[in-house]
Amino acid sequence: MNRSCRVFLRAMILLLIWTATGRASAQKTPRTIQEGVGWDHFIVGASMNSLIDALGFPDKSSYGRLMRWDKAGLNCLLNEKDEAIELRFEKRFKGVTGSGVKFGMSADNVRKIYGDAGKMEWRGGGMKLIWPSRGILIWFHDNAVYQIVIFRPQT
Repeated sequence: MNRSCRVFLRAMILLLIWTATGRASAQKTPRTIQEGVGWDHFIVGASMNSLIDALGFPDKSSYGRLMRWDKAGLNCLLNEKDEAIELRFEKRFKGVTGSGVKFGMSADNVRKIYGDAGKMEWRGGGMKLIWPSRGILIWFHDNAVYQIVIFRPQT
């Protein structure tokens, strides 16, 4: 085998190792949802156009002011100016809040992290806890986090 073939094979092996390692670590690292802000380009106040640039066109199941990206586990509510005012993260998103709240976590564990909620409501067999000053609302079903909602913090 000549020298150029050995160099090429060595480069390909290094590329394969780097790719495999990069993918494995990317899959293990959960995406961080910042309370009162959002995640990456999916942020409170983002325009409809910037959301489409970042995430692609929303699903056909989107309607009115609700934009959905079900495969990504994301949806949002827009105001009359077509700006995101409420971001919703579903279990499929595979994320964690900046404070460490994960999907499936119990309400007691969430309260240990955030303290007592400013508001609590029951609806349709689910419970939601709201921390207005942090800009986060969490839905629980069977005492487990199943949706995380981000909005502008309220004073």
